[in-house]
Parts: sequence; C-alpha cells; structure tokens
Amino acid sequence: MTNPITGEHSRAAFCECGAQLAGDSRGQLFDAAQAHLAHHHPELLGALGLEVVQQMVEERPGAVNA
Repeated sequence: MTNPITGEHSRAAFCECGAQLAGDSRGQLFDAAQAHLAHHHPELLGALGLEVVQQMVEERPGAVNA
C-alpha cells in the first residue's frame, strides 16, 4: 500500500548497484526487480527468483503482506 502522506511504497529492495526497487506487494517488487535487471543487468535476467528478491526486501511501516 502506497503511503498517502509520503507517496512511498510499502516495500523496498536494493540492487547491489545501489538502485532502489519499490512496490506495494511481493509481485510488484518482483516485477520491479525483473524490469531493473532487463534494463541494467541483462546478463542476470532470470537468475533471481521470487525467493531471492524476497530476501532483499525491507518492509516499511504500513506494509501489506500480499
């Protein structure tokens, strides 16, 4: 759930390159990670499964476990 006050997403993960990936659900975060990999690290596309992305997650206040 996007925080209506700050506009921030409830979940964030960080790529080793320093990019912040954000989403409001596991699926959105996974999709953001895949899009980032496709654009910035195509050699890794498909190498990170949902479980790996989940291990990178930092949940923020107001997170919805979807």
